[in-house]
Amino acid sequence: MIHIKTKREKMNAVFMKHHLKGLPFDAVIHHFSEKDQHEHIHDHPFSFTTHILKGSYVERIYEIHADGTYTTSMHHRKEGTSHFVAAGTIHEIMELPEGECFTLIRPYEKERETSFYRFENGKVFIRRWNQRKFRVYGT
Repeated sequence: MIHIKTKREKMNAVFMKHHLKGLPFDAVIHHFSEKDQHEHIHDHPFSFTTHILKGSYVERIYEIHADGTYTTSMHHRKEGTSHFVAAGTIHEIMELPEGECFTLIRPYEKERETSFYRFENGKVFIRRWNQRKFRVYGT
């Protein structure tokens, strides 16, 4: 018999993680209760597969090109779908069309450190999760 326990991790007022313990693999339920008005553009330390359990979200994905320019694309992640997200994918959640969203993520091994980004006046700025100051990307 499998005994599943959960460990809650409150990220902020509108984002809660529920780490599922006792499974033969790592899994985390994310609950977004509303759009985080202070969310930062970020990437992740690991690749993962996300399964949209209830609700949906719209995210903006940023792609930085070798010449320092960047492009963006919008993606509506709908209930019942699954998506692979590479660790270096830079994104932010733009909207929760149903008002809240539940996802289940299955993370892979850690590959890198998390970074946060700003895109201003055609330039890209970056900082690691444990740094305070942003610097121009690529310097």
